[in-house]
Amino acid sequence: MALHVRPVADGDIASVIALWGAAGLTVPHNDPFADIKFCRSSSNAEILLGFDGQELVATVMVGHDGHRGWYYYVGVDPRLQTGGLGREIMSAAEEWLKERGVGKAQLMIRSANTKVKDFYKRLGYVEEDRLVMAKRFAPVPDWQNGQVETMVLHLEMLSRPDREPAQPPEIGKRIVLERMTIPSVRFYRFLYDGVGGDWTWVSRRIMDDETLAATLSRAGAEYYLLSVDGEPAGFCELERSENGKDVELSYFGLLPGFIGIGIGRYFIDAAIDLAWQPETKRVWVHTCDLDHPRALGNYRRAGFVPYAREVEILPDPRLAGLPLPPRSSERGHAPNSLFLDHAAAEKLPLADGAAR
Repeated sequence: MALHVRPVADGDIASVIALWGAAGLTVPHNDPFADIKFCRSSSNAEILLGFDGQELVATVMVGHDGHRGWYYYVGVDPRLQTGGLGREIMSAAEEWLKERGVGKAQLMIRSANTKVKDFYKRLGYVEEDRLVMAKRFAPVPDWQNGQVETMVLHLEMLSRPDREPAQPPEIGKRIVLERMTIPSVRFYRFLYDGVGGDWTWVSRRIMDDETLAATLSRAGAEYYLLSVDGEPAGFCELERSENGKDVELSYFGLLPGFIGIGIGRYFIDAAIDLAWQPETKRVWVHTCDLDHPRALGNYRRAGFVPYAREVEILPDPRLAGLPLPPRSSERGHAPNSLFLDHAAAEKLPLADGAAR
């Protein structure tokens, strides 16, 4: 088997860490997500991936400190070990160092790992009389507990708001809200990642392109683009039930550069107007304690009323290249504390499926 070797890319992180776990390379005191991020931020390091066709089967993290080369996370899919793939991925790492003029490489092996020690001896590596010392500059990470708990609040509107249709504000710019056809995966990622990056929107960010394309083309989904002077400024996504009576405002938000310029109230009112049609009986939305601090207040001012709550467990956001948010106890704008006192929140029923 001849490996196809290339550097790691954004979409590889989940499969790389899965291989590291299967190969026994991850340990509680080293955060692999942080290691990948730190390596990719350096011009003196790279993570090389070996593929058999489309399947990731081998990895190595290689780099140099300006004097010597170093290897970390040398791993092969356990199903394929002893087949020469370790030698191939190490050869690629050695070539990477040689191309940069590095004259010597070394590595560290735990004393009990005799199997790995023998592997490197066969590749020509020899023991040297050195004492390794270390000092940590940060606490040992708890990277294995990467799932995120969030308090979700569901809100609904059971009648069309008693007001005039929303009109764009006078801010000296041309504001347009128009329906899109099914957006391309690339453009949707631009909107979704841009709007949700600061608020841990992760569920669709970790979808592969094929799954996301199928999700975007589902029945009942509608997409609307907000633009300011021709530049994308935000989007909203509606999900209409088959009979049209129930509509979810499933995604809604502004891109970061357009927050605070006076268009948010118009945008949410206009989205609500789009949701209501003659047959509509209910429009609902959800927010959580990871959302913008003003999100809940804006929804309530627009006419939504809380009706249920639930705790949701999100996938590890680092799988999508996002940082871990503060722990739930450290978040200062939980829905329970905004426009809804704690006692009132506790009286809300736990959600049994948000749509009803």
